[in-house]
Amino acid sequence: MKPLLSAARATRRPGFGRHMLRLVLALAASLSPLALQATVPVPPDPLKRVELSESERLYVALTQRITMCVDPDWEPFERINAAGEHEGIAADLLRLVAQRVGLELQLIPVSSWDESLEASKAGRCQILSFLNRTDSREQWLRFTAPIFLDPNVLITREEHPFIADAHALNSKRIALPRGTMVEERIRRDFPNLKVVLTHNEAEAIELVSARQADMTLRSLIVAAYTIKKEGLFNLKIAGQIPEYANALSIGVLKDESILHGILDKGVRSVTPQERELITNRHVAVKVQNDVDYALVWKVVIAATLVVIAVIAWNRKVGELERARAALAEQRMEEERRARLEQSRLVALLSHEVRTPLAIIDGAAQSLKLLLDSGDDERLRRVERIRQGVRRLTALTSQFLAKDRLDDETLTLRPEPADCAELLRGLQGQLEDGDRIRLTIEGDCSLRGDANLLEVALRNLLVNALRYSPPGSVVGARAVGSVHDVMLAVADNGPGLAPEVRQNLFASYLRGADVQDKPGAGLGLYLVKRVVDLHGGAISVSDAAARGTEFVITLPKAAVAIDSLGS
Repeated sequence: MKPLLSAARATRRPGFGRHMLRLVLALAASLSPLALQATVPVPPDPLKRVELSESERLYVALTQRITMCVDPDWEPFERINAAGEHEGIAADLLRLVAQRVGLELQLIPVSSWDESLEASKAGRCQILSFLNRTDSREQWLRFTAPIFLDPNVLITREEHPFIADAHALNSKRIALPRGTMVEERIRRDFPNLKVVLTHNEAEAIELVSARQADMTLRSLIVAAYTIKKEGLFNLKIAGQIPEYANALSIGVLKDESILHGILDKGVRSVTPQERELITNRHVAVKVQNDVDYALVWKVVIAATLVVIAVIAWNRKVGELERARAALAEQRMEEERRARLEQSRLVALLSHEVRTPLAIIDGAAQSLKLLLDSGDDERLRRVERIRQGVRRLTALTSQFLAKDRLDDETLTLRPEPADCAELLRGLQGQLEDGDRIRLTIEGDCSLRGDANLLEVALRNLLVNALRYSPPGSVVGARAVGSVHDVMLAVADNGPGLAPEVRQNLFASYLRGADVQDKPGAGLGLYLVKRVVDLHGGAISVSDAAARGTEFVITLPKAAVAIDSLGS
């Protein structure tokens, strides 16, 4: 699939994770030069006092403690932990406000946000901690100035296109937590969307990942936190509705006008630096761009051992064979550990950059919408940014797939999978997918890991499109028989010389004659691993006309192979 991989000149690509990180940082810097400037937030000052009126001071002296209801499951904004304590960004901000006005907060235990709303309407809690202003809530609440601002973004699966206008979507399912501002406004403003109610934010995002909903509209901070915590890396930010930004305030019962004035003054005393410091306690954004000194020292130690071995060779010729064997064993172990460290580093970096890449792509798409259609130069620059993001996203997907497939404890998760449907889906998702000519024969369903099979087929099709002449047709066949399914992908490239095929499925291996093509040398390695896990076989041959054809044969029944060593 990769033409003319010269075995004599094929080289591994060391330090690939480090190069990838530099590209990410350069891309982020090109979008926002100020984003990387260091700031040192001033720690919040709980001893700072807010100046109150005489009636407000009297209220504080007579009341001292006020009751509060919260959302018990809204991380990282707030939650009630196992010990019954209020914690999170909202908890820290409200404690700071209460300390500055001289009040204590008494938490009313609840099990859901709906229960908090009902308790507030019944007057059992004087304030609600962290919520948006809506028409229905203004019937019984007063709202302070916003204590926290955060955009809401549309979260979809990776294959979903960018959403420029949610009004243009028809019958799409949007998952939303019940009783929220977003639910109320979406029902009013977007009758074209079908609302799927959930109990909390995490459940809404998980429904999208599991294909039980098409999208959700959630806080950027909550979405990034949940995606990273739950490992839902098949999701992306596909757009936003600017007028739906979160302006989170404290809700105070309408008959508590003096309390409202007191808390509003407390909220206005909180500085942006204090909000930033409190936010960073719970949602830390880390950019690791320093040198991995542990790996450097391992390399230095290995090199030192080699020098010592050479000296010993010259001094003790009689011990040559024994020293060589010991050194070879040690070097093999060190090389294995170094590869393991590199693999873990690359996987870690790939996890960390997925959400920033999605944010960068979303920002670039938003910028494109704001530019004048005749501004060709700036539109080209925005497109170059998006092309870079797409390339890095594809690379991180391959690194994460390799990390999973290299795990010796990996267990295959067989389920009914239709290979014909997988090919049709990829034909619709891939760029230039209209160049793929599909041929389906017989029943192509089997029991296997659908996600891993999609990874293998995607890599074969992407390579076939990449190395075939522009505009040429790429062939893809699925043939089902009684006991197995045969899958074949043929390109129209120059073909492969027989002597280079023996190393075709090695990782990080690329020929010098394809360095101008994007890629990391992982595609065919991942294909081979997936096929082996399913107890199948893969072969490569010359296509009927020209180019190369890869043929995979998979058993229809689930195999008993749980894992494979790396």
